[in-house]
Amino acid sequence: MTLSRDDLGRLERLRALFLADRRAGEPLPDYWRDDGDLCSYDAVLGARIGWKWDAALAECRDRGFARADGDVVLDYGCGTGVAARRFVAAFGAREVLCHDRSRRAMAYASDRVRRSAPSVPARALPDVGSVAPDVLLVSHVLGELDAAGLRDLERCIARSRRVVVVEPGSQTVARALSALRDRLRTGFHVVAPCPHQDDCPALATGTDWCHFFAPPPSAVFTEGSWVRTNRALGIDARSLPYAFLCLVSGPAPAAPARAPRILGRPVLRPHSVRVQVCEPGRLRDVERPKRDDPTLWRTLKKAPESVRDLP
Repeated sequence: MTLSRDDLGRLERLRALFLADRRAGEPLPDYWRDDGDLCSYDAVLGARIGWKWDAALAECRDRGFARADGDVVLDYGCGTGVAARRFVAAFGAREVLCHDRSRRAMAYASDRVRRSAPSVPARALPDVGSVAPDVLLVSHVLGELDAAGLRDLERCIARSRRVVVVEPGSQTVARALSALRDRLRTGFHVVAPCPHQDDCPALATGTDWCHFFAPPPSAVFTEGSWVRTNRALGIDARSLPYAFLCLVSGPAPAAPARAPRILGRPVLRPHSVRVQVCEPGRLRDVERPKRDDPTLWRTLKKAPESVRDLP
């Protein structure tokens, strides 16, 4: 990956839009000026989103989310099509529909999906209308919608059989996703990340939020182009916070109780580790002495993203 000064300028403009949003409830305007914006975004910011999708989809798979080789997949608010590409690579698809307010983005996304998976047809879908997809993908959309846009999204979700949403791990957006989850619980069962079907306990206070961290690939620390790009944009390569939700229509099937799900980052001390976990009805802080489970302590130190549940 080699970026020009023009690429970096485009990324700085886009990132400033996302980080310094002062819309006061208004929808974020179309920010794609040309294909150069889409290409620059896809190479860096889109790649970071893709790593979040990889982590979320791996957990979905482990929770029993089935392949989608015969399914119509709708990428809602597709942008450059990162979500659709990652999903097709992990689960397959019969057809991919790319929807966005930007016709330029829809064309770019569908082209990139076809290039990455030549056997899967992909096309733009300017109007979702009454389409009822087998799988609905929503990626980094909640923070860009006004109230009307959110209602449109919820109507599309209600027509879908399976839904995967991946959003930034910021407190505001993650709490909005938890609120959306609770509004949808009557028509869907929650596959991941929640270990229960109850109300989201992160909303019981004004300060908690359900979020996780995806592991970045080693290249972001070892390849000079990534190191220079992250430095130029002020990106902390170690941090990939995300929130996500995986839903399947219908009531929750009978299933054994799940272990508490670890949220956020563990706090490691020389002789103990403290984690926040989600379990039915509450969030709870748990402190484990290192001597009780030295393997867990070492794993949380070296690869905290690899530990989802508290044994």
